[in-house]
Amino acid sequence: MRRLSTAGLAALAALAAASCTTSLELERFRVEESSVQSSAPINVNYLDVKFTAKSMLPHFNEHLEVRVVDRQNHVQARAIYDDMVYPDFTLYLAKVIPKANAPYRLDFWADHNFSGRYDGIQGGVNEKDHAWRRVLADPLPEDVRLVGPRYELEFLHDTAFEDIFTDLAGNPISGEDTLLPCDMNVIAPGFLGKMVEIRVADKASGRLVGLYRQGRAKDTFRALVPGILDEQTPYEISVYVDANDSGGYDAGDPSWKLEITSKETGAALDVDLGALPQSPIDTGEQQVSP
Repeated sequence: MRRLSTAGLAALAALAAASCTTSLELERFRVEESSVQSSAPINVNYLDVKFTAKSMLPHFNEHLEVRVVDRQNHVQARAIYDDMVYPDFTLYLAKVIPKANAPYRLDFWADHNFSGRYDGIQGGVNEKDHAWRRVLADPLPEDVRLVGPRYELEFLHDTAFEDIFTDLAGNPISGEDTLLPCDMNVIAPGFLGKMVEIRVADKASGRLVGLYRQGRAKDTFRALVPGILDEQTPYEISVYVDANDSGGYDAGDPSWKLEITSKETGAALDVDLGALPQSPIDTGEQQVSP
């Protein structure tokens, strides 16, 4: 039998090692590819946020704001809940997180001292605002998970406050608006005490830039969402009234649509629910299997 030379044995060993290494690299690639595809679909441009808050009794009747903030500390979208009426509630923000310019964060706060503005978290418990932050980057916070194209935050009220007028390194930021306000005078005859929710979205892409929820409607109320519009983009506004008090939009709830563009100072408009023709809307909420 012919014996291989030392050089031949070395060549075979090198070939076997290379084959093994290639196999391992392919397996690692498949695992990473599978992991990425199962956590964040590559065929979507925007991700949803399902913001669920629990045990919010300390903030009844207060103003709550959720800010979607990018890596340059610019607010890209806002959700506002005025006159909070339930200790547990959900805000569904469809197509609100762009995949570009990550990581994004959710900065949210309650106007606990009723000043009408964010005053920071310094001072006595009732002299300051309450604020929190969740960064949407790996590793995700314990109460956040990514399910398909949706971030789900289940926030249980706590007192671990974080100043949202700081960047991710803890440096102060101005918090000033870089975009324009959407200021709506809502006329809602016949819906006294009902929850009214308003969405403002980029008409072309469907990206949500603003949400306003009024917990207890009056005949006329102001719905102001600051810092969400630009002068070039056409926007679609969708509105519904929670007629059956379910806490969300259901078939049979009255709903309306209208379109706007902003002026150089923002958009100021009357939204007369008694005069507008009703129209079905899509809140973007979707069922996603865990």
